[in-house]
Amino acid sequence: MVSTQWKLGVSLVFVSAVAFAQEGVTTGSFPVARRNVVTVSVPLNNLNQLSLEGERVMGERFSVGLGVSAIFNQVRSRFEEPQPGGVEGFDSASYQFGLAPSVRFYLTGRAPQGLWVSPRLEASLGRSTNETVFRPEEGQPSSDNPTDIWSVGGSAVVGYSVVLEPGFTVQGGVGFGARREALAYDSWRSSENGLPELTRVHQSAWLFTQRIVLNVGWAF
Repeated sequence: MVSTQWKLGVSLVFVSAVAFAQEGVTTGSFPVARRNVVTVSVPLNNLNQLSLEGERVMGERFSVGLGVSAIFNQVRSRFEEPQPGGVEGFDSASYQFGLAPSVRFYLTGRAPQGLWVSPRLEASLGRSTNETVFRPEEGQPSSDNPTDIWSVGGSAVVGYSVVLEPGFTVQGGVGFGARREALAYDSWRSSENGLPELTRVHQSAWLFTQRIVLNVGWAF
């Protein structure tokens, strides 16, 4: 029941957004010098994340946007002293790609600058690996345990955009969101006859997050 209500709410938001855009178009032209904005996110929490966002002004107080993001992380650790079993160290790596369509309703000013509220949808897909590395003289291959990761959710952000001549723009905002994150990986487990077998394990959880937005870019 909660999932159905959430999907219905998202649908109503986007239907309202389309109606708002059509109303702005039918009322005639509006004097907006810059209709396109491209920004890059300033990393505040995760320095390994790169986010780009494009915004298209559709009306005097309405715009649509699409964000793309990528996260890369790699860690290599080695023991200084010999370890039991010939373990030399551990390697871990992860990557994640995401898309975030959004709309913005400008409460003050004229798009693309002023005070705005923005509902967003967010989806991402990635993989992480954790590898145990053995000393070469042990003759034992490294063991790898990949994990597939995906998430889907939404957020609501309140922010303010400033456009300076000749087009430099700064955007800042805060918001809250929720997403469902799921993991899938292989694990050895005992079967009914007591023998170990490789089993695909699935886990999922709902996460509630806060968001701080700080973007810089160019309006044209």
